[in-house]
Amino acid sequence: MKHRNRALSDLAAAIPRPADLAAQNASFDAIATTPDFHPGKPVPVGVVADVRGAVLPHMIGNDIGCGMRMIVLDGVGEVDLSPKLDRVLRHKFFQGGRDIALSGTSRHALLREGLPGLLESISRKRVGMLAALDMKSAWSDLDRTSDAGVFAAARIDPGFREYAQLGDELRRDAILGSIGGGNHFVEFGIVDRVADPRLAYEHHLKPGSIVIVVHSGSLDFGQHVGSSTSDLLRRECRPGDDWRILSEGNSIVFERYLNGQANAVNAAFGNRFLIGLTAIAAVSESLNRPISHRLIYDAPHNAIWRTGPVARHRKGACPAAAGEPVILPGSMGDGTWLLMGLGSHESLASAAHGAGRRLSRQEARSVAAIDPCLRVVGPIDASDKRVRSRPDLLRELAGRLKEESPAAYRPIETVVDPMADTGLVSRVAKIRPILTVKA
Repeated sequence: MKHRNRALSDLAAAIPRPADLAAQNASFDAIATTPDFHPGKPVPVGVVADVRGAVLPHMIGNDIGCGMRMIVLDGVGEVDLSPKLDRVLRHKFFQGGRDIALSGTSRHALLREGLPGLLESISRKRVGMLAALDMKSAWSDLDRTSDAGVFAAARIDPGFREYAQLGDELRRDAILGSIGGGNHFVEFGIVDRVADPRLAYEHHLKPGSIVIVVHSGSLDFGQHVGSSTSDLLRRECRPGDDWRILSEGNSIVFERYLNGQANAVNAAFGNRFLIGLTAIAAVSESLNRPISHRLIYDAPHNAIWRTGPVARHRKGACPAAAGEPVILPGSMGDGTWLLMGLGSHESLASAAHGAGRRLSRQEARSVAAIDPCLRVVGPIDASDKRVRSRPDLLRELAGRLKEESPAAYRPIETVVDPMADTGLVSRVAKIRPILTVKA
């Protein structure tokens, strides 16, 4: 209750006054919160808002395009996820083993045209990890991706021009394929409960299926767009006006932000795509055989969707149109639910994006305990004897685990149950976690 009251207070402060909106020919059409509603910066997590005639960049923050991706593996069982996989995952994600080679033209295509642009640009020449990519399957996966994996962008944000400079020279990408910090992760789990056999079958899920869940965003791309837009709006704001409102009347900044936001969302789509391929490559290497797989779904939960003059802002809220998959993770010990959206009008066709924090990060470091059963792969191997001699490193590793421990989050069912009971979603399958990869 304490966190919810604080979140409500923060939300009230984050919403511009109707008079300030009206002064810029804008207005709120509707606002909703999800069951995982909790404090966040600069706006609480679990908020959906329809704004007419303007966008409010602060309402989605800088983690633009953050979202979830779920993949099911064929012919892999729990016994195949051996300790050898931990070593391969650490090498690929944290020790320079990703081997993602892209040209400037491919980077440009991704930021402007999303996953379709990336796939088209790499169709002629692929090296490194992408050389093994099944292009037919990758194109088919776009049908199981929110917005077909692309937010339309007319141009590249000025801050990304050097990164996306046109050219055919291939070079390893040091950004894409990174998990990121905070609560971002890659999780390997096993289906241990099927609630809707028909829908589970349609998604090739059955008890015992091994599933990869990716939670990540746009990394530095979203940070740049959010921060630079905030700085620009503050500088240009006239005395007495609310700098947070970016109306259609401010055409130059308005279009620049929408393009930059689209670039960042597209980068996030590409990032999750490449993270998923890296995780699959790690399983393949650890088992010394190719692994076939199928995408369940991929969707962002921090973005702005525009339909005519209305902009739907989702901050930590999944799109949940009728028949749309919703990937809802809990804590590292709680697992993940695959749900199906029911297009609820009251929730603005949206659903919770996670279990929601029960303790702040600082609180968790102070009181949470580390579950000895958790299997976590990070940049540092705590079993390495060189690390064991560094109490400062061990304390920091323990602190980070406590921040994301099960005790820091609400039980996942406390979020899923009310959404299912009120017709926001239906249950499909529950995935039990086996191991988690976190920075």
